[in-house]
Amino acid sequence: MNDPYDGSSSLSAAEQRLAAELTALADSPAPGMASDTSWAVRAGRSRLMRRRLAVLGAVTAVTVGAATLGASWPESPSGSTVAAASAATNTNPVGPRVGPDTGHDPLVVQATFGWVPAGFDDFTYNKGFSGQPEMSQVKVIGPKRAGSTDELNRQLLFLSVYAPGVEPPLDLGSGPGYRVDTDPINGRPAYWLGTAPGDPSGGILDRTLRFKVADGRWAELHGSYMSDADNVADVLVQAAAEVQAAPQAVALPFTITDVPAGLVRSGSSLAYGPGSASGYPWTASVGFTLNGKPISVTAHPDTAPAPAPKSLLTAPNGLSAAEVAKACKSSNGVRICVSAGQDGEAPFTSIGGFNGLLDRVTSLGTDENAWTTEVLN
Repeated sequence: MNDPYDGSSSLSAAEQRLAAELTALADSPAPGMASDTSWAVRAGRSRLMRRRLAVLGAVTAVTVGAATLGASWPESPSGSTVAAASAATNTNPVGPRVGPDTGHDPLVVQATFGWVPAGFDDFTYNKGFSGQPEMSQVKVIGPKRAGSTDELNRQLLFLSVYAPGVEPPLDLGSGPGYRVDTDPINGRPAYWLGTAPGDPSGGILDRTLRFKVADGRWAELHGSYMSDADNVADVLVQAAAEVQAAPQAVALPFTITDVPAGLVRSGSSLAYGPGSASGYPWTASVGFTLNGKPISVTAHPDTAPAPAPKSLLTAPNGLSAAEVAKACKSSNGVRICVSAGQDGEAPFTSIGGFNGLLDRVTSLGTDENAWTTEVLN
C-alpha cells in the first residue's frame, strides 16, 4: 500500500493529510465528486483553524490530472453498528456488499469500521487519494461537536492503515508529537499521538489513536472536531477494537466493459448518507486518466437530492456545475455521467469522447443486492 504518511515526503503527517483532503477537491473533474465536498470542507477548516498549516504550495504541487474520489459505507439503521466485512460477500443490510479482491474492482480498501457510535451516519470510502492509486481511507461524519451551533462543525473519524513495515512518524503538523502509551487493543500495542509527554490529546478538538492490527501493520484512527465532552477517547478505543484490517472489494452500482486501452485507474468511491453524498442516498464514482487528463464515471439515484449543507467551495477548477463538460444517461433508476475538467471532451476523442465511455457503462439499479465487485471487465 502506497501510504502518503510513510515519512518519505518532506511534509509532516498532518500536512499530508490536509493536502490530500484539499487536493481531492481540486483534482475532482466531475460534479459527482462533490459528494466528498462536505467532509473535506469540514476537515480542511478544522485543520486550518487548529494547526494553521502552510500547505497550499504542497496542494498545488500535486498533479491536477489525478482524479481523486470519495467513498463510503451505508449508514446503520440504528446509527450504532456497521457490519464487519467478511471474506465472503456480505449482504448484511447495514453495510455495503463487499467481497474478495479479484482484480476487477477499482474500490478495494485496506480497513473498515466494525462499529461506530450513534449519530455517525454518513460514511465515505475513498481509494486513490490525491493521485496515489493504492491509498485508501474511510471517513465517517457524526453529529455536531458538543456545544457547537455550526452545522459544518460535525465530528469526524478518519481510519487508515500504514504500509507494512512503516513506523508512523511522531508528528502533529504544528510541531513534534509524543508517543503516549495506552492499554493494548485486542492484545496488541497501542498509543496516543500526544502534544506533550504524558498528554494524549492531539491539540484542540483533535485526538489520534494508533494501534497494531493482526498482520503487524499500524492503523490510525483520527478524531476531529471532537472534545472530551464527546467522549472522544472512549469512542476511538471502542471503534479501534472493532476495526477490520484486511483488503475488501466494495460492490458498486455499475459495470464498465471493454475499458479502452490507455485509461489508467486513478480513484474510486462509494458514499452513503446525504452529508457525504451531496443530498443523495449514495453516490459512486470511478476515475481514470488518459495521457494525464482526468475523466470520471459517476452515479447516483435518478432522483432529486435532499437539501445538503451549503458548500464553501466552487466546483472543480472554479467552474460551476453547469459548466463542467459531461454526458449523462439514466438507466434502471440510476443517473450515470461521464465528465472531465476544464479541458472538456477534446483529450478523449481517441476513445470516442464522453459517449464512447458512457456506452460501456451498465447500470445495475438501486437495489444494492444487485451491485457487483466485478466492476471492470
